Amino acid sequence: MSQSEADRWDAKYQNERESWLAQEPRHLLTANAFLLPGKGKALDAASGVGTSAIFLAQHGLQTYALDISEYALRQAKKRAEAAGLVLEAAVTDLSKPWLPDNYFDVILNFHFLERATIPFYRRTLKSGGLIFFHTFCKRPGQTEDRIYYLEPGELIGWFNDYEVINYTEEDSLLIENSKERSYAQLIARKP
Repeated sequence: MSQSEADRWDAKYQNERESWLAQEPRHLLTANAFLLPGKGKALDAASGVGTSAIFLAQHGLQTYALDISEYALRQAKKRAEAAGLVLEAAVTDLSKPWLPDNYFDVILNFHFLERATIPFYRRTLKSGGLIFFHTFCKRPGQTEDRIYYLEPGELIGWFNDYEVINYTEEDSLLIENSKERSYAQLIARKP
């Protein structure tokens, strides 16, 4: 990603601020919160305004939010502070990731796809740690660029040596525009 990508996302978060701030933490996370450890470090990659990151912090995890948008992360920090929570945030280009080895107990990757992050997620997640992953899949006949969509079976292939707790690939109807989208979601524990 480039500075123009950062500027584009800053503008998107500014222009759609209220709709982003109104979002709830991702259902995959909230429905499976019982899996979260009582303490440890968590990473929310492509965190946006930090809705899911704040959920992690509320559950006792030392949480780090990464995003290319400085504006979105400022909103996340404000929201966390207003809730009396600590949230570490860093503007990061996840197309060029660097993450420390064996550092995180939980990693979130929601509605974001950057294949370069996968080897880093695998290395930075501690043994016994959890990855929550949910993003869009390519549909038959879809013409959009593959770079933004998983191929069928691609996600499970990246983590097939992990303990798979939840895995789904399916179509869903998006209410706001009545458009069907395919997605894959995964919760897996590193051996």
